[in-house]
Amino acid sequence: MKKFIWWVLSFCFFCCNNEKPIENIEHKENTISLNNIPDSAFSNSLHFQEVDKNILLGKFDYKEDTNFSIVNPKYSSKTIYLRKEVLIKFDEMYNAAHKDGIKLTVISGTRSFYHQKSIWERKWDKNIKNMDSLSTVKEILKYSSMPSTSRHHWGTDIDLNDLENSYFESGEGKKVFEWLIEHAHKYGFHMTYDNQDESKRTGYKMEKWHWSYMPIAEQYLKQYKETIKCEDISSFKGSQFACHEEINVIKNFVMGINNDYKKIINATK
Repeated sequence: MKKFIWWVLSFCFFCCNNEKPIENIEHKENTISLNNIPDSAFSNSLHFQEVDKNILLGKFDYKEDTNFSIVNPKYSSKTIYLRKEVLIKFDEMYNAAHKDGIKLTVISGTRSFYHQKSIWERKWDKNIKNMDSLSTVKEILKYSSMPSTSRHHWGTDIDLNDLENSYFESGEGKKVFEWLIEHAHKYGFHMTYDNQDESKRTGYKMEKWHWSYMPIAEQYLKQYKETIKCEDISSFKGSQFACHEEINVIKNFVMGINNDYKKIINATK
């Protein structure tokens, strides 16, 4: 019996002395660093839980959402909100551009359904005086989104410096655009609405000012495609045309982005 007790005590002593001290165990959190996001493989960069439908449609108060923050005044003279992750990467891009003598100014960021509705209906009231309802919708959709279909609802997209393509075709604007084309992707930002004549994409006209933080926006677009129906797009003037065969706003406009990014969305079905 004594030998058995001695054997048990010896075994316990051996096990305890071979246990690693807690302080020496490496602690690894299950987190994702924004600095390690590959700009060439958006679908593998961040994996979100299912996004609330109201967020996709812009029907939430982003000003009260802790995932959003106000853009630094040095980037904009207006009170603009963006997702915090987007602000982190924009700050990096802004500083890099500044070192190269390029000034980036955020002139638009997150918009609610109601903000987009005010933009849409202001243009509706102006154009409906001179054309029929369907033609009015087509005219507005050249550069403006129907409420509940705008990427600006998500807090991932920004308009930079000027809302005219002509600004980016000469002088300081041209320098800004050329810098963005060469460097923005390093920080996750991409031009979603490129030249339609070259890319053959559907939807909005080219917008050289509109840049999207793809590591997040790509995930939101994928979920939008899977969950939102034309019937969800309503409650504004002309909304009855969202499903019209000549409009089909989800297929032709929400999904009418740079074809390189559209291929990524389609590949992650």
